[in-house]
Amino acid sequence: MLEIEPLELHFPYEHNKAITRTIELINDTDDYFAFRITTSSSLLYRTQPSKNIVPPRSKCSVNITLQALEMAPEQCNYGASQFYVESTRVDESLIAEDITEDMFDEKPGKVVDKVDLIVVLE
Repeated sequence: MLEIEPLELHFPYEHNKAITRTIELINDTDDYFAFRITTSSSLLYRTQPSKNIVPPRSKCSVNITLQALEMAPEQCNYGASQFYVESTRVDESLIAEDITEDMFDEKPGKVVDKVDLIVVLE
């Protein structure tokens, strides 16, 4: 499956300023992998790209941006933010636009890896 670096994202608070962090999805195999990134706090974050294909022996950079906040996180009731990176082996002819939600449904003979990213609002 895909290696993810880092597994923990730190977002320091800066008044009315968006903060971006980058994760790397690394494919050290000879297979193609589709991924999608979902969050429990879609209003607070923007993820680009949120889905894509990672070819063999390559990596994909993903930017996760915390939107500009008017108040410090501890003054708001945002709750815990969670990010999930799901990946699964796919055919080499697929492109990002072909990725659908049902591709990440676990079925007999199909492996879907789901990794939780830790988000720290400072």
